[in-house]
Amino acid sequence: MKFNAEINGQHVELDISANTLLVDLIRDNLHLTGTHVGCDSSQCGACTVLVDNQSIKSCNVFALQVSGKDRKSTRLNSSHRCI
Repeated sequence: MKFNAEINGQHVELDISANTLLVDLIRDNLHLTGTHVGCDSSQCGACTVLVDNQSIKSCNVFALQVSGKDRKSTRLNSSHRCI
């Protein structure tokens, strides 16, 4: 399925499976490692990202649920490229 988004000011278009989690797309497909998987149960918040200025936990959201929206990271770290 087609994923479209603007991420950190860059247009991204990818073919992904319907069950790809947003955190996996961020880390594995886009190689943006500022977003982390901490607990896999949305309790810790290490995977939190901003989608249309709303914070969401990307470990329990399918990437296609936010396709077409603007994403930015809540974590800014100079040693990581963040989303």
